[in-house]
Amino acid sequence: MLNFLVKSNFNIKESLNYKRAYNIILNSELFDEEFYKENFYSSDEDLLMHYLFEGYKEDFDPSLNFNTLRYYYAYPNVKKSDLNPLVHYVLWGKNENKKIFPSSILEKQNIIEENKKYLNNYEFDEEPLVSIIILNRNGRENLEILFKDFDKKTNYSNFEVILVDNASDDDSVDYVKSLDVDYPLIVMENEENLSFSKANNDAAKASNGEYVLLLNNDIEPTYGWLNEMMGIMLNNENVGSVGAKLLYPYFKEDKSHQRSFKIQHGGDIFAFGDNLIRPHNQYKFFNPFDEHVSHTRKAISVTGAVLLVKKSLYLDIGGLDEDYFYCFEDVDFSLKLHKANYDIYYCSSALLFHYESYTRKDNSENVARNRKVLFSKWYNYLNRHIFMDMIESKEFFCDAKLKIMIVSEKFENKKSDEEFILNLKEELENKNYTVKLSNKIKSFKNFDVIISFSDNLDLETSKIRENAIKVLWLNKNNDSMNLNLDFYDFIITNDKNISNSNHEIYYIESNYANEFIKTLKEYIIRKYN
Repeated sequence: MLNFLVKSNFNIKESLNYKRAYNIILNSELFDEEFYKENFYSSDEDLLMHYLFEGYKEDFDPSLNFNTLRYYYAYPNVKKSDLNPLVHYVLWGKNENKKIFPSSILEKQNIIEENKKYLNNYEFDEEPLVSIIILNRNGRENLEILFKDFDKKTNYSNFEVILVDNASDDDSVDYVKSLDVDYPLIVMENEENLSFSKANNDAAKASNGEYVLLLNNDIEPTYGWLNEMMGIMLNNENVGSVGAKLLYPYFKEDKSHQRSFKIQHGGDIFAFGDNLIRPHNQYKFFNPFDEHVSHTRKAISVTGAVLLVKKSLYLDIGGLDEDYFYCFEDVDFSLKLHKANYDIYYCSSALLFHYESYTRKDNSENVARNRKVLFSKWYNYLNRHIFMDMIESKEFFCDAKLKIMIVSEKFENKKSDEEFILNLKEELENKNYTVKLSNKIKSFKNFDVIISFSDNLDLETSKIRENAIKVLWLNKNNDSMNLNLDFYDFIITNDKNISNSNHEIYYIESNYANEFIKTLKEYIIRKYN
C-alpha cells in the first residue's frame, strides 16, 4: 500500500483506487508483461506499476488488447482527470459499456496477416536480378525499420541493394555497412545532397540488375512485397512500371484515427482545382482492404516511393527528369511512360508502410517551382486527357464528373428559351455530368465548362478557372453580336446567318446535347494538341 501512496503523492483515495485496479488488471489479460517489456519499457521493476503511474503518460500500451491513446481520445473526460485510462476502464468504464481499442501493434499485425490472404506467392522459372535503390539522408532510424528482416520479407531471392547516401552527417552509412546480410549490399556515398532524380539516375546506371526498384528509406515492407510486384511485371505484357499499396503507419497525434493504418497511396490521379491541375494519391485515407484498393489495376501514375521498372526502359526514356528537386519527378516519369504507350500498374497485394518522409523534409519550398516544371512540359497533354476522361467517364486520368454551368438571365422571361435550356440540362445530366443553372454572375471556379445563353452578361469579371472552357450559345433571333467574343473559346448557334470571321462558330440544329459534346471534344483535341 505504501508504494501506491507514494506514487499517488499521498492521495489516499487515488492510492486505494489504483491498488484495487492493480489487482483486477493483474488477474486479467489487459496487461502483458512480456509485451510491455519488448515494445515499451525493459526493467526489473514492477512493470505494471510503471505503466499505471508513468508509462501511460508516454502513451505506452499495457497489452495488445488495450490502446491507451485511443481510450483517452474516445473519452476526453478521462484525460482531463489525468487518470490512467486502464484504471478508469476496469473500475468504471467496463460497467458503463465503454469501448476499448486494440493496441496499434495488434492493428498492424492484423493488417499484415490479412494481407497474406491476398498474396499470389508467384513462382518463377527464372528470377531476374532486381537492383533495389534506396536514397538516404540522415535516416538512421528509418533504415533500422527498413532493413529489419528485409531478406525474409521479400519472398524473392535474386536482388541487390544499393544504398545511395546523400552526404548524411549521422551514422547512417556506418550502420548500413555494419549489417550482416546474405544479399549484395552496395553503398554509394555522395559528397552533397543530390536531387531525388539525379541520385537515383546515377544509381540506376551503376546497377547490375535487369530491373531497378526505387525504394524510399522511410518504408517498412511486409512479407511478399517484391515477389508480388515482380509477378505483375513478368506476367503481363507492355508493362512500364509497377507501384505498390502504401499505408500510413500509426500516428499518436491522429486523434480521430482517420489516418493511422489507412491508404497513403493506391495509385495516383489528377484533378482540376485552383492550381489548374493537381496530382494526388487516389483513395487516400481509405481502409487498407477497401474494395477500391484490393485489386491490381492499371493507373496513370504511381509514386516513386516504391517503383519497379525494367532498367533498359528506365534508361531509354531518360530516367527521372533532373529538372525536378524532390517533387513531381515520379509523376513526370509516369507520364513519359504513358506517352510512350506503356502500361503502369498498381499492385494491391504488395503492402508497405510509408513513414513519409525524411528525405523530403526540405521539399515544401520546391513545390511551386516543380509544379511549373511539370506544367511547362505536360499542360496540354494533361488538359486533353483529363477533359476527355471526364467527358467519356473513363475515370483513369481523373475520377471526377464533368461539371457544367449554364448561365442565362433571359430564360425566365422567355418560355421557349426556358424549355430549351431545361431540356439541354436534362440531356447532359443523362450523360452522367454534373449540370447547374444560374441567372447571376458569381464564382464558377469549380466548373469545367461554362455555357452562357446571355450575350450581355459580363462573365469576364466572374471567378472562372483559367483552363475552364467558355462557350457562348446563341439561338435564333439573337441579334446582338457586340459583346467581347474573345472571352469565349467558341460559339454554338443554330442560326446560319450568324457569322464572325475572327471566332470559331459551330452550327447545331438538332440532337443538341450529343452534338455539343461532339463539338466540345473536337475543340479540346484541337486546342490541346
